[in-house]
Amino acid sequence: MNLRILKKLSKRAAPLLPLIGDKREQFRAEHHNTGNNFIGGTLIMARKHWERGRSVHDECISQCEIKRPAPKGKGWLWMAPPDHPRKGTVMVGAMSGYYEPEWDEECAWSALENLVRCHFTDWNPSHQDTPKVLRRLDTPSEVFGAAREMVAELSA
Repeated sequence: MNLRILKKLSKRAAPLLPLIGDKREQFRAEHHNTGNNFIGGTLIMARKHWERGRSVHDECISQCEIKRPAPKGKGWLWMAPPDHPRKGTVMVGAMSGYYEPEWDEECAWSALENLVRCHFTDWNPSHQDTPKVLRRLDTPSEVFGAAREMVAELSA
């Protein structure tokens, strides 16, 4: 998945979220240079969209990044998956916490995928290994089909 596809999936997922019961605020992401919006748990694997940089310190580069020595031995070149969505990506967010509430946000696609996966999982504690998934949810079309089923089930 790349950032462009994430934006399109989020746009399709946004109208389904309130119908399923997600009452969080929906808004559009700002430009990534502002640093205000974050993708959430979505990992962007297309390296074309990864952030790149240079550092003289090896220890400040995190483990999720790819690093290699810079030419002529002057520091390190690094690449990391993006943390920020494209401008205009539909996001959902709300305040969470009790004593020190914080703003929690994710893209609409991640929110829909999480709700659908939780709904179609058998959380019975008698299962010894892991919770049992009741339906295939490997592709976006399968997730959207399951979400439409959830909407029909809730409206009936």
